[in-house]
Amino acid sequence: MTLRRHFSAIVVALFAPAFAPAASYDTANFTVEASTAKLAQEFGEWAETYRKEKALEWTGREMPQWPRRCPLQVQITQNSAGGATTFTFGQEGGRPVVTSLRMEIRGEKQQLLHSVLPHEVTHTVLAHYFGRPVPRWADEGGSVLSENDDERYNHDVRCRELLNAGRGIRLRVLFRMTEYPRDMIVLYAQGYSVSHYLVRKGGDGREGRGKLLQFLGMGMQGNNAESWNAAANKVYGFDTIDALEESWLTALKAPPDRVVARGTHSSAGLTSASAARTELRSSAAPTVPLLEPPVRAVRGTAPDRDRESARPTYLPPPDPSAFGSSPVVRPPQPEPPPPSLLLPPELPRPVKP
Repeated sequence: MTLRRHFSAIVVALFAPAFAPAASYDTANFTVEASTAKLAQEFGEWAETYRKEKALEWTGREMPQWPRRCPLQVQITQNSAGGATTFTFGQEGGRPVVTSLRMEIRGEKQQLLHSVLPHEVTHTVLAHYFGRPVPRWADEGGSVLSENDDERYNHDVRCRELLNAGRGIRLRVLFRMTEYPRDMIVLYAQGYSVSHYLVRKGGDGREGRGKLLQFLGMGMQGNNAESWNAAANKVYGFDTIDALEESWLTALKAPPDRVVARGTHSSAGLTSASAARTELRSSAAPTVPLLEPPVRAVRGTAPDRDRESARPTYLPPPDPSAFGSSPVVRPPQPEPPPPSLLLPPELPRPVKP
């Protein structure tokens, strides 16, 4: 199973000059470029809808109007869908802020409208809330929460598959990573799974998202073992990140029902910095490089000043004994792969007439 589509930053860079929009449409916060005026207007209205909706979901209030419109490039194709949002961070009035942003999406129309676009808009909500780069796992994982049910389901299943294969990143490492790891697909799938768990742990909905923001704010102060352990204790009641990790893994052994991510929307009625840096956030992992051999020993890196080199950075596969399994003696013969220990979410139950 592939996690999904998406193009890397290199492809994004190549995509921009080759795209020649025929029409543009301005909203309060976006300048949309697309192949037709109708498409530009439709995507502009949806972008404003998601901007309001995601800000309310995460912070309980709308974002103020941006001082400059965000360019949004839309290209409709029949190929795999994806997107990227570029931020410039700086200082205004002594506080960290986003000083500029740009968004590009491409793919099949419905996938863009109901998965890629809300994902990218969620990046802007998180970036404006903190005014600085958000930890990669939470930025991507939190944005996947805005995607449609199928995409969330695929991320959930893929995370369990990766954990069963021993490719999971220890949370004490994942939380402190400031750059994307080599095993990109792990960060997206595991980042979503952990974000989803923490939102539910915090009470779900707006309350759960608010506690996740609080957790991130505390952990990012120092971005070391002490700050993340303190955040886990204060916000969620865990003594350490390792204890949080154990609880998350235990929760995965009892998979929830598959649920719809969002209801049906209606588009009716929608109508100077210093110390700047630029961040590119793509909406999902690029394809794993074919020429690069897999590496098991290291799944992610933490800042040098806090690296615990003697401790493993990856999660081992689950112990079968934890599930009450007993060893079975068989004569030597080829055997199929062992079944997954962390089962995927249940399929929707049929509705009885």
